[in-house]
Amino acid sequence: MSQQGLTGNRIVLLSIIGLPVTMILAATWLWYFVARGDIDIVDMLGTSNHGTLLNPPTLLVDQPFENQFGAKAKFLSDKHQWTLVIPVPAQCDAQCVSTLYTTRQIHVGLGKEFGRVRRVFVSSETVDADAPVPQVQGEIESATAANLGSYLEVQHKGMPLLVLNSDSFDALFGDISLGTWFLADPAGWMMMSFDLGTHYKDVTSDLKFLLKNSGD
Repeated sequence: MSQQGLTGNRIVLLSIIGLPVTMILAATWLWYFVARGDIDIVDMLGTSNHGTLLNPPTLLVDQPFENQFGAKAKFLSDKHQWTLVIPVPAQCDAQCVSTLYTTRQIHVGLGKEFGRVRRVFVSSETVDADAPVPQVQGEIESATAANLGSYLEVQHKGMPLLVLNSDSFDALFGDISLGTWFLADPAGWMMMSFDLGTHYKDVTSDLKFLLKNSGD
């Protein structure tokens, strides 16, 4: 091989080795200035959120969840999804139906990102499937369901129904206002809360931004 060819190969090899090193140095430089407060990445990206960050976030995977039959149930999804957590203190009332409807609208509004998110219903009691469905003005679907079980199965199909004992539920959600729901990341950290006072389109916009800029 000619001297010119060897030189060219060395340049290519050095470029391959040097690129990762350059990226690491650049990342270290960026982190240094972010940590000092000289660079505000959130402001640079131009995002805004309509929820409330939890400080500190809460890890859900250690909670003693059960399914509707009293068997142990895990919180995490095998699909590595973000989760909209809907806490229900007891049986599903009108506020619960409103929250279910709103979070479903948000989920559907994610479009092509729909599969990266799921919803989970968490109650302090097993759902009474034979109970009547609470009526909510403007929510026609609940009015046409025969009972709560059929409403959840048809209108919120595929949504896991989990149960936490009262003590665990109160420790986790005890001081929340009715209609509050939460966002958990794919690792099971509950990190943000939302309420029904926020328009679902604003939340959908925030979630789309989050999914676009997350590596999950």
